[in-house]
Amino acid sequence: MDNKWRWLPVALGGGWFSYHWLSRRAVQSLPTAGRRDCQSTPTPTLFIPGWGGNAWTYNGMLRWFARQGYAAKVLTVRVDYRNHLHFQGAWTGQADNPTIQVLFDRNLTFDYRQQTRWVTQILRALHRRYGVTSYNAVAHSWGGSAMVQSLVQDGADPSLPRLRRLVLLGTPVNEGQANQPDPAYQRLLTLRQNLWANAGAEIHNVYGRLAGHATDGQVPVWQATALRGVVAQSPIHYTEHPIPGLGHGRLHSARKMWQLIAQLLWLKKDD
Repeated sequence: MDNKWRWLPVALGGGWFSYHWLSRRAVQSLPTAGRRDCQSTPTPTLFIPGWGGNAWTYNGMLRWFARQGYAAKVLTVRVDYRNHLHFQGAWTGQADNPTIQVLFDRNLTFDYRQQTRWVTQILRALHRRYGVTSYNAVAHSWGGSAMVQSLVQDGADPSLPRLRRLVLLGTPVNEGQANQPDPAYQRLLTLRQNLWANAGAEIHNVYGRLAGHATDGQVPVWQATALRGVVAQSPIHYTEHPIPGLGHGRLHSARKMWQLIAQLLWLKKDD
């Protein structure tokens, strides 16, 4: 029996290594044939995971977008444990609706302040390396929280591209109390004048609402809709999309969500 227990650390270590390796396996570059009902632009869309998120968060969605002709996967950007960026894929800066998958090696953090810095770091690198001047983003949970913080804190920085469309999925914006905002939310209110640098951008705030509950199971509706107070009377075009019956994790994995995201990002608008 003692000999058997001796191998337990090896087995556990091997299991963790296998999980860590597999969870970083993003989908490879995927071309797409395009669609007549879609706008085709070179504006990239970043896909940002939430707390504990990994390659599996968006792999299925990105494959589906390419197969359905909505968008082409061109890059994966990974932030390692030393905060260094690693780019995988070949992109000339031109493609029809290019998508960029973001991965954080350190994905189990106490808050999303690090993710906020990483998002800004990635945007600056895309501007410098590929000449990106505008971008879209899809962000889930704390990934969305980091995206909002980056937009409000750093969005006026001239070294960053400008936001066109942001789709938030189950994103808590104020995790304090309704009558006592948390420091992160107070910071958003203080710096909201920076939103004017991204005038005309669209924010689509998508949140789930389980039957009989004002929550998606993890994020209360009021924490998501607190974004109203940040964008109020700003030049941002803000829309909310409540999704009945959908839980927090399903906001990025359900097929009907993929269809909604494609519609919000790329489908041609009726004149």
